[in-house]
Amino acid sequence: MTPDLFIRVSDGKLILWNYVSHEQFELDLAHLRALVAMSQGKQPTCEAAARAIHESGCLRSAESPTWTWDCLSRIFHLGTQIRLAPGEELPQDDHGEGYLAYCNSIANDAPRLTTELPGAICRLPEPDWSSTRKVSLADALSRRKTCREFLDRATTVQELATALWLTFGAIHGPNDEEYEAAGFETLGFRRTSPSGGSLQPSEPYVLAMRVEGLEPALYHYRSHSHVLSKLPSNIEREKLGGLLCGQYCATELAYGIFITSRFDKLWWKYPHSRAYRVALIDIGCLAQTFQLVCTAQGLQSWLTGYFLDCEINRILGVDVERESVMFFLGAGHGSGAIGWGARNLAARQRSLE
Repeated sequence: MTPDLFIRVSDGKLILWNYVSHEQFELDLAHLRALVAMSQGKQPTCEAAARAIHESGCLRSAESPTWTWDCLSRIFHLGTQIRLAPGEELPQDDHGEGYLAYCNSIANDAPRLTTELPGAICRLPEPDWSSTRKVSLADALSRRKTCREFLDRATTVQELATALWLTFGAIHGPNDEEYEAAGFETLGFRRTSPSGGSLQPSEPYVLAMRVEGLEPALYHYRSHSHVLSKLPSNIEREKLGGLLCGQYCATELAYGIFITSRFDKLWWKYPHSRAYRVALIDIGCLAQTFQLVCTAQGLQSWLTGYFLDCEINRILGVDVERESVMFFLGAGHGSGAIGWGARNLAARQRSLE
């Protein structure tokens, strides 16, 4: 039997899904029994059902190396791949016309691409470009290093504002002059990092802990207008490490940023599950930009994807059907060391030898 199948109950029906070939088949009880018997290496009692299963091609399997993660990751990895059908040749025509026609067909249903959460507005200072112009790209790349030991020292609201704007701000504006000059209508805004479809699904939620000139609280950063809106909930600094699954080096950060993904933005333009890859890549680009900006500012950075998703989503107050936390970024003044926790573990290990 192929490992490329799963069965889903939908609207009272049993749906057999081959996630590699992207084919779905409805099952009745006779075909289900035949499938179970075949999976056990037995001869099905209903030959007609067994023959129908074989003739449908639903048992076709992808040749792949041994997969050491669980079946969920395999479903995502193979199920979101784009494959040629058996015997199908490479596309010969440019997809531009089809893409334009598709965009025109969904244009009237475009969601609002800027996010404004309710809450007291906190004006931020204009970004200080000079702090990043003093360091070359080569220097920023060579100095960037994940830090797990931060000092009890605050950053300034100016440093935070600069990092937010250069990473998440609408730095290239809401419009693309080149496309508009060619007669295309543009939507949304553009950051310094690329984003699939320019949808900017990643939303930054700022946890200010040691920021001079800013009240310790939880905020949402409005990328298009460079302001913070204060959220009704907060995260106590002492509890942050617990929410990050025991990574208590985070409690010494000056500030942290929870990045969520607005899936509803992606669903509008990219209805296939492959777009989940776009959400992850979007965050990866932003994370690298953030780290280079922090390095240029003389700050240390730290990032993680290991945390209690449901608890953080509840605190942020997001609609979990459309948005979810995906990553965490942190910054502050640090030693650049691996962290006291790792050093203590190494010391205990040496003492046992």
